[in-house]
Amino acid sequence: MFRKMGKIINAIEMLNYLNTGNKYSVKELAQKLGITERMVRYYKMELEQAGIQIETFMGPNGGYYILNTKNQYNHFNKYDIQVLETIDKILKKIDYEDIEKYEKILNKIKTASDIEEEKSKYFLLGTAIDKTELYFSLNDAILNKKSLTILYRNLNHEWQERTIHPLQIFEYKRKFYVTAYCELRDDIRHFEIDRIKLNSK
Repeated sequence: MFRKMGKIINAIEMLNYLNTGNKYSVKELAQKLGITERMVRYYKMELEQAGIQIETFMGPNGGYYILNTKNQYNHFNKYDIQVLETIDKILKKIDYEDIEKYEKILNKIKTASDIEEEKSKYFLLGTAIDKTELYFSLNDAILNKKSLTILYRNLNHEWQERTIHPLQIFEYKRKFYVTAYCELRDDIRHFEIDRIKLNSK
């Protein structure tokens, strides 16, 4: 039973990391969780069998990531939490050695459940986006898994060239963004579409 609970805790921790929207290599996840790289791949398979789609970005700087983090997780409802709280009581009675770690994960799940409804107010899905040349270029790159060279205006209003690998377009607080792997930052980033220009060169 202890070994099974340990696997559940590690899988939830791995999901919590991926749910941040960042990309993690197998090696990074193994180090963060204190497990082998083989076990990281095993947890990925287990999570996908549970209906959580984990994407893989190939190449030397590749890794795992989740696109629709707001829909992927939280999968826990109040009845699930009641079951987890019952397990918590049982583990306390038998002096489970990692009880503090389990309760830390349980509290994360409770917090995620509490904020899920509030968070959903800010994601406005299904609204229209202007079908500009930029939109079609981004959409084409997403569908065909191609990179795209853009100019991106930073907070100092300076234009900087970026090579990105677009993954999805979404709306947040009435602004449109593209989630993409950024070669400059070597990570997944969310780019505000109004601050993007196609590089004409």
